[in-house]
Amino acid sequence: MEPTSAPRPDPHVSRPGSSADGSAGPEANLAACHVIVHTHWDREWYLPFSVYRRRLVGLIDSLLLTLEREPNLRFHLDGQMALVDDYLDLRPERRAALARAAAEGRISLGPWYTLPDEHLVSGEALIRNLELGQARARRFGEPMRVGYLPDQFGHTAQMPQILRLAGIESAVLWRGVPASMTSDVFTWEALDGTSVTAVHLRGGYNAARDLPLDPGALGARIDELVEEHRRGNPHGPWLLMAGDDHTPVPNGLTTALEQAGAEHRAVLSTLEAYLARRPPAGARWRGELHSAGVANVLKGTLSARFPLKLRHAALERRLERYLEPVYTLSELPWPERELGYCWRQVILNSAHDSICGCSIDRVHEEADERLQRAEAMARALWERLGAGEGVFNPSPFEREGVPPLGVARVEPAPEEPADALDLLLEDCPDHGDEYTFDPPEGAVPERRPLVGATFGRRPGEPFTRLTIELDNRRPNHRLRLIVPTTTGAGAWAGVAFGAVHRPFRRAGTEPGVEFDLPTDPARLWVDAGGTAVFVPGPFEYELLEDGIAITLLRCVGWLSRDVLRNRPVPAGPQIATPEAQMLGRHRFELAVYRHGGDWREAMVPRWAEVFAHPLVPAPAVPLRPGPREDDPAVLMSALRRVDGRPQLRTYRCAEPWRIETRWL
Repeated sequence: MEPTSAPRPDPHVSRPGSSADGSAGPEANLAACHVIVHTHWDREWYLPFSVYRRRLVGLIDSLLLTLEREPNLRFHLDGQMALVDDYLDLRPERRAALARAAAEGRISLGPWYTLPDEHLVSGEALIRNLELGQARARRFGEPMRVGYLPDQFGHTAQMPQILRLAGIESAVLWRGVPASMTSDVFTWEALDGTSVTAVHLRGGYNAARDLPLDPGALGARIDELVEEHRRGNPHGPWLLMAGDDHTPVPNGLTTALEQAGAEHRAVLSTLEAYLARRPPAGARWRGELHSAGVANVLKGTLSARFPLKLRHAALERRLERYLEPVYTLSELPWPERELGYCWRQVILNSAHDSICGCSIDRVHEEADERLQRAEAMARALWERLGAGEGVFNPSPFEREGVPPLGVARVEPAPEEPADALDLLLEDCPDHGDEYTFDPPEGAVPERRPLVGATFGRRPGEPFTRLTIELDNRRPNHRLRLIVPTTTGAGAWAGVAFGAVHRPFRRAGTEPGVEFDLPTDPARLWVDAGGTAVFVPGPFEYELLEDGIAITLLRCVGWLSRDVLRNRPVPAGPQIATPEAQMLGRHRFELAVYRHGGDWREAMVPRWAEVFAHPLVPAPAVPLRPGPREDDPAVLMSALRRVDGRPQLRTYRCAEPWRIETRWL
């Protein structure tokens, strides 16, 4: 969608204000430039968590000392509370000092627990991440009321609605904004029209890094930054992000700013203070932001270490659709601590450098260990329920004679062999890295018929299930499943809490800072030309002239490479990642659904729900009747207890695209 150039009033968004406005000091009211001193803290990336945490301890130790020496210093802790927990694990005696700094508005708290990727985790996981971050923040003070999204590789269409559900009315973001967006302040609408005020970090979260301490040089640098920002914000005030990846606390910047001879007055400030004084929105945008027009979106992360993403999604579903609903409908005590432990592992793995598969091998080994611990806890919780008779239905509608979210003594319909579908495998060399697909010049993908897969159908299901088992013995290539269909009208794809339409486009259609690859993210399903493909989790797809390509494996040996044809600048340090070659055996379960009518008429989201959430052996504990949803477009996100009360969250995967949370 193209943005409009003229601002329009937004009745849903008020200018945010909080105690942080006052804590930024009265001088913020007069400032032309709001300088946000911060660090962007990748908890694990090109070094393991243990190394980064040692550095984090030094950083926050230094921060607390500097706050005492420089009373006007404000510091932004990257919008994520995991940093505070990681620090206090080793420095529990500094809790009071952090709480005091938070109470004085000198450090920010939350709202996230970790900065998640938005395409590769479930919508419910995004909500739980915000809930955990805000709950942890409230133990120290008030959470920051800004949706800080500084480094995510694009933004999902329903994020404004998700933020609003958390009481957040504004967002600050960088990647994904198209070049056609000329205003750095715009109204960002979710699919249902819910909106937040968005501030685009046009120069990135590090645009004002390494500010000089010499007053004359500092003044000149501030004026230079203002001129760079005028393109999207002609009249100010301007937001200057003074920090970068793992940068330390600057000493003396407060005094230097007071003495700087800049034409435009600059003060240390907070994001909330800036949002309260920002210029009016100059444009409007609805839906996802996934353009490489002005910043890399690094689409190769959608498929790097794909099997790890599928395991993560399976754990999300086990928590969201099996464990929590069954315990909610039972008379058993709510296992708060055990479920909280499982969710914390999911949320730690949701961090963008973790779930995206774009870190060193040791990081992903530790992510695998977190999954193993949470999976073991989830198994123990299910075993605690005992083994009953019949099957449990995890859906809010009847399936195979089993009531919604209930149990029945029936035998699940067996899967029967089905005729093989006419599918292909495509293999192409990939000399890129974990961030970017980059075939050698002149490389031509090789196609061959899919052989060795098993195909099956179950009574009552209109789709064909297929299982593909692969033994990957080759490095440096991408392997995709090709499902023939027509694609000229584009595709609809499932996303967190909804679906989006994307047109067919050829590679390189949109100019940008990296080559425009026409691969896109989907969740559970994608549909084009009367053919839907189901995958039990997030996945990468591309519309080809003759079909839908689903990436199964992308095998590379580098975290980032310094020189690629498809990306002119590095995305990180050039470090070998041999485990990202994905050598060995892999198993993939998918389904293909050929249908008449459009995706709504064919109830594609509901059938994808059936595919991804099988009936399972029933627990022994008796269950109260579960809620029922007769609208085939309404899907369940969660059924849980909150403060002892049953809470149901659903969303409509069609107009009006509404997420609804209600008490039962």
